[in-house]
Amino acid sequence: MRPSLRIVLTGVTAGALVCVLASCSGSGSDTAGDGPVTITVSGRPPATDAASLKTFDARVAEFEKANPEIKIKANEYQYDQQSFQTKVGGGSLETVVRVPLTEMSGLIKRKQIADLTADFKGLKHSEDFNEVALGAAKGLDGKIYGIPTEEYALGLVYNRDLFEKAGLDPDRPPATWPEVRAAAKAISEKTDATGYAQMTKENTGGWMLTAMTYSFGDTMQEQSGGKWANTFDRSGSGAEKSLKALKEMRWTDESMGRNQLRNITDVEKDFSAGKIGMTIAGPSMVNHYIQQYKGDPDTIGLGAMPTDGSSKRTLAGGTIAVISPGATPQQREAAAKFIDFYYLSTKYDVALGAKDATAKKKDGAVIGVPSVPFYKPAIADPVQAAVDEQANVPVEHFAPYSKALGEYELVIEPPVEAQNVYKALDSAVQAVLTREDADPAEQLKKAASQVKSQVERAQN
Repeated sequence: MRPSLRIVLTGVTAGALVCVLASCSGSGSDTAGDGPVTITVSGRPPATDAASLKTFDARVAEFEKANPEIKIKANEYQYDQQSFQTKVGGGSLETVVRVPLTEMSGLIKRKQIADLTADFKGLKHSEDFNEVALGAAKGLDGKIYGIPTEEYALGLVYNRDLFEKAGLDPDRPPATWPEVRAAAKAISEKTDATGYAQMTKENTGGWMLTAMTYSFGDTMQEQSGGKWANTFDRSGSGAEKSLKALKEMRWTDESMGRNQLRNITDVEKDFSAGKIGMTIAGPSMVNHYIQQYKGDPDTIGLGAMPTDGSSKRTLAGGTIAVISPGATPQQREAAAKFIDFYYLSTKYDVALGAKDATAKKKDGAVIGVPSVPFYKPAIADPVQAAVDEQANVPVEHFAPYSKALGEYELVIEPPVEAQNVYKALDSAVQAVLTREDADPAEQLKKAASQVKSQVERAQN
């Protein structure tokens, strides 16, 4: 049995879901009210992406065929803060919009999205939904304001061949940061590769530092008096401990190599070339390694996020589908049914999950990379077993991630000005990794000072 895992990675390759969902009649009642109801759905691919557009339109057509009482009007709108505020204020917000997890608390507080508690309960297997995965969609009042569609959790991606060359067990990746340090030192000493690499550019430095901070049992921001404030610069913070750990690997052990200025693409390229032993990333890196960089599936492994040994926490992100506060009860019901059909059905229906995996495999997709379900094991396990039967990668190489994740607390990104926080922290991470005399505490204070006013203004 799989553990009661807490998040899910969604996404369907072109052409895959169309052939699967024709047999799905949607969830909830057969009608959304008296007579046909029309809803607007954002996220339709642009004409320049012909394959995705064809798939999207076909899926909408399948939904309308299965639910003739509902009509879909789709457009290309993608969420951003400014336009969303304008649309809400002007009453022109689409019925269904996907938003980042980090936006939910603000949207709920400003009453800019609909209460979906009753509509969610009408969905198939809503009672089996993982409460932790649903957490980001809930308000402080316990009500549900969105339906998760895509979530991820970071873990340790590693090169199994380099592990073997360094005398390490590739089936038992490091579970703590001291173990990561020891493994990185062994890899750098016994092979020509860098033992451990950290992303540092284009906001990824702050992103990865945030993940490490969580893994040390700490927060990046805390709320007091109704306002959020940065906490990463406190003395002895998880961020400071994280930078000290990186500093030791970089300068004491010399296990992080010379190049310390990499974004996510740089790390993926060097990892795929066999130049990096370990890094922190999401499961999507496995897909990129195999599909984009033509890496050997047998050489990549995925483990859970290393911790400080006292608590198991990692950074989670993703998107949640929300519904306009101006939607009628009939539109809310129809929209919830569409969200279930489009995003969730292959995650709880064994036949649909199996057909989806078969179709995606035929389209050339990687099958077998951990897909962490939204549902409890009784629902998710049979689906995952059916999907794994179509695996074209060694799923056992990702077992350390899949088996451990159910024990982890998943923490979303900083709720206020996350990207600006990350940008400020890039400099702190880069300083510690490029200057041996850089003091972690001092660099964090500089970053906090740089972004303090932005965090404050965002809440006024």
